[in-house]
Amino acid sequence: MTIEPAMLSAIERGTRRAKADHAQQIDKALSTGGKLSRLLESLTTNNGSPSWFRDILALEKQATEIDEYDPILIPGLLQVEGYARTILRDGRPGDSDAEIEELVQSRMKRKALLGGGQPPRVLVVLDEMAVRRPVGGHAIMTAQLQNLLDATANSYVVVQVVPFATHRHPGLSGAFRLLRGPEIGEILYLETAIGGSPVDDTDHVANCTHMFGDLRGVALPPDKSREFIADVIKGGF
Repeated sequence: MTIEPAMLSAIERGTRRAKADHAQQIDKALSTGGKLSRLLESLTTNNGSPSWFRDILALEKQATEIDEYDPILIPGLLQVEGYARTILRDGRPGDSDAEIEELVQSRMKRKALLGGGQPPRVLVVLDEMAVRRPVGGHAIMTAQLQNLLDATANSYVVVQVVPFATHRHPGLSGAFRLLRGPEIGEILYLETAIGGSPVDDTDHVANCTHMFGDLRGVALPPDKSREFIADVIKGGF
């Protein structure tokens, strides 16, 4: 199967990701000796995580506290398989089922961080939208919300919800993650649909640290947030 001109153009412009078979065809056409295929392979870790995510995976393992805010989605560390598969499948329509499954399993392996002997303290603030949107349908979202309740039964995981009724919402500018630890200091991580990067600029970190405190202040307390999530499960979507 040959690469269509439109697809080749998109790969050259960086708007579509080259797949293994694309790289092999280009290697053959240009007689590169497999250089492009080897380069493409180097851009992913062994567990399927994209190269730009390697840094944050390493930082997560060194963090003693992870603070995360998301107005739309449940964070990766707290996702169940069905939920992760749905958002990855919908967000990456050009990927094969095998590629999506590799990403799903990579995300599930990250959750081992919370099952170790010294898990980091994880503080999560979610907008009500992230709790109410029925990603993947009723069954998947019910399982996802139940997973939040199960996770917060541990003292080191705290989830708070900012309700729709909040008039002054300090987090409308988007999601972010803060990681702290004696070996890494304080790191801000920002991610988009096409990539992400850690930020250690003091001012940016300080601004997001302050914002996270404000978000926790306007969110429901942890116990009330658990009750809120339980009520959403009972009431359906």
